[in-house]
Amino acid sequence: MTSFPPFRVLFSHEQILRRTQELARAITNATPGEPPMLVAVIEGARPFARLLQKFLPGGLPLHEVRASSYAGTQSTGQVTITIGKDLPVRGRHVLLLEDIVDTGRTIKALRQHFTVQGAKSVAVASLLSKPDRRVVEVPIEYLGFQIPDEFVIGCGMDLDGRFRELPDVVVYDPAVERAFVAGAAAN
Repeated sequence: MTSFPPFRVLFSHEQILRRTQELARAITNATPGEPPMLVAVIEGARPFARLLQKFLPGGLPLHEVRASSYAGTQSTGQVTITIGKDLPVRGRHVLLLEDIVDTGRTIKALRQHFTVQGAKSVAVASLLSKPDRRVVEVPIEYLGFQIPDEFVIGCGMDLDGRFRELPDVVVYDPAVERAFVAGAAAN
């Protein structure tokens, strides 16, 4: 079993499960006649998207798009869409699934991209929102939790590819990680 530094937990896996079920009910109630096309923003949103997919009726397929604006813990300010540009969205209701809406740039770019591609509508379901970091205001139709301006990892969110597999959403603290590594090295 992998052990992780004792980072401060913002949301436990159980809280995430409960809230994701609530979001799935809201999405189902809002889209009774025509289920949306699920599009996860990978890598980070994959765990949240799979949970949500499991709680939605009808066995909806999960499509993926890769869009990024981060290097390390900082936004670069530029959104790059590299995978999933050509999804068949024309005439469909698209539900973008995101791990966290931070600056808003990625969601804005994806919304515009799929609208131009002919989507009937584009809505957003995000596990987290960090409004204090918002540069571009974007609507989030289905929101799990709002968080303060802290760098979080776990439940798909990472720091340079590390910590995605944490089941909880935790606050990354480099001092906690250094102490953990030093303690592990001493043992």
